[in-house]
Amino acid sequence: MVVVAGSAVVVSQASADQKTLDLKKWYVLVNRNSGKVLDDRGSAKNDGAAVVQWARHGGANQQWRFIDAGDGYYRLQNRTSGKVLDDLGWSKTAGTAIVQWKDLNATNQQFKLAKSSKGYVRLVNRFSGMAVGVRKAAKANGGNVVQNRDRGGADQQWQLVPVGSVGGGTSPAPSSSVPASQTPSDTRPSSSPSSSPSSPAAGGSSSAKRFMGSDKVLIGGSMSDTSATAAPFDMRYAYVHSQPAPSSDYYTAARCKDEWSSWWGCWNGSTTAPGTYVTWRDDVVADATYKGKPRPQKMLWTWYSLRDLGDAAGEGDGPGEVKAINRRDLLTRYLNDYRFFLQKIGTSHDAIDLEPDFWGFARTLGNLHQVPAQVSAANPTDCGSQENSASGLAQCLIHMAHKYAPNAAVGLHLSCFDWESNVQKCVKDYADLGARNADFLVSDVSDRDAGWYAQPAHGSRDSFWTDQKAAAALKFYKTMAESAGKPVVLWQIPVGNMAQNNTRNHYKDDKVDWFFAHMDQVANAHVAGLFFGPGQEEQTTVESDGGNLINKTIAYHNSGGTALK
Repeated sequence: MVVVAGSAVVVSQASADQKTLDLKKWYVLVNRNSGKVLDDRGSAKNDGAAVVQWARHGGANQQWRFIDAGDGYYRLQNRTSGKVLDDLGWSKTAGTAIVQWKDLNATNQQFKLAKSSKGYVRLVNRFSGMAVGVRKAAKANGGNVVQNRDRGGADQQWQLVPVGSVGGGTSPAPSSSVPASQTPSDTRPSSSPSSSPSSPAAGGSSSAKRFMGSDKVLIGGSMSDTSATAAPFDMRYAYVHSQPAPSSDYYTAARCKDEWSSWWGCWNGSTTAPGTYVTWRDDVVADATYKGKPRPQKMLWTWYSLRDLGDAAGEGDGPGEVKAINRRDLLTRYLNDYRFFLQKIGTSHDAIDLEPDFWGFARTLGNLHQVPAQVSAANPTDCGSQENSASGLAQCLIHMAHKYAPNAAVGLHLSCFDWESNVQKCVKDYADLGARNADFLVSDVSDRDAGWYAQPAHGSRDSFWTDQKAAAALKFYKTMAESAGKPVVLWQIPVGNMAQNNTRNHYKDDKVDWFFAHMDQVANAHVAGLFFGPGQEEQTTVESDGGNLINKTIAYHNSGGTALK
């Protein structure tokens, strides 16, 4: 029972020990297990912004007020953002993130105060029935706030301390102009989205305002340096894949050796230092020009090395990859190589596309939390606390990217081969992989031109687009974006056009023209970038398409572009 009395609500003992809740006061919520407080990470103000625990420092991003939602439920509003706590995506899944969202007074934003001992309460979500806690009962700053079954654990108990009090065993930290909870992964404004696509709870009305420093849908691709300066392209992409270096000597050598040339770090030859491939490409795109004037671009790296690790395991892609991640020796080499790659990116504002196809292979084995991987043993330094599973591996890769390349955006590749028949399984699996902790998602439309696939020798397959096919694909991208709260970029889009003659490097396709003619639909699906390029050596390229992509990109730029949504 609740009785409204002026600005206070008297909460019955059946609900909480903390008897009087003043609806005009701001509170700090102190976690019983860690002593940390509920925190709007980095003082973010966008829908979908993360909520974490952090040492109390007195900032407004750690202050919350309770708004009466009726029937004993409340919405918790953050003082900095004005947003309220939200069960992301109306989820009933244990481990789902608790985030901030604009106040819709929806049931997934309403919480009751359930009684615990010594004045602590549990926040139980009205929609899911789950309690708000800290993931894995972590005690460190930055621990993610999630929902889980209400088990009454200390990590699910919170003390409500009115602002100005020194309760909860904590004391304010010295004030500063930057909130203490602003971690490196929160200070990447030119590479990470500053606002996420809306969740189902928001009815699709919010917007992802920036991605990779832009508030417009980005255009880029795989092309020569000459082509890249012929139009105002925003980004370039390139693969990084090979078997990992066999020893740490490769990373510390002053120069590559001729016999190391098959390793990606020495692709630039024996006259250069290991890793020059990455630093050189970053320098090239940063120095790009258009019409003789500086036009800096950014790199999207497709990290595609589990394919090669499968070879090392003796079975190639697919079965070999899922075997390799459960071998400590191979996964150790792989993660060492990935760390070196990230260190070469350093402070550059790049984007990283993690492992096309692999997540699809892992998904076929069932629950991603149960696909074994030797994560903690392979990299105890960076990922010692991660789950030993494919899910834990995904989280390890995301965490390492944020640690070693703090200005880079990192995205999981959407390998949802079954999306047309079971999109909800894809939603669940990518939630299990921790997609909401990444910065974006990546999907590919097709790996070959439609004219190539149409030939009898290649299966007589119809992969030309119709408005109906395009609408279905965009619906899928939008569903995944909204489920994870992250934008999607489309990668390796076929470059062909209908003026080609279906010969080598001149195959027909209709996707370039379709996308540029329907940019509003693209943006409405929360697509933040279109990156064009061939998926195989016979396909049409930017250099062989008759100038179509270059001309379309120039016209798009001259039109002012299309705003992200």
